[in-house]
Amino acid sequence: MILKAMNAVELKSDLHRLIDKVNDVSLLKAIKVILAKETTKETDWADTLSEDLRKELEESIAEADQGKTMSHEDAMKQIKSRYNL
Repeated sequence: MILKAMNAVELKSDLHRLIDKVNDVSLLKAIKVILAKETTKETDWADTLSEDLRKELEESIAEADQGKTMSHEDAMKQIKSRYNL
């Protein structure tokens, strides 16, 4: 079977058509297990970060490791001052 290049919609439509022709319950269960695992895969939120944001976070972590931090109280004072709160 030669697969032509398909977009996601075409591929889904083709899969629906093929699955509709299958009557083997064992095969259908196996397909369901594969698809269920794929659709419930958990993604790590860190994998969705942009490269720029990832670099900024790594820099922040490095600064914290070097002791360049501020207390929550001082941070809140800065925020309140900046936004006239």
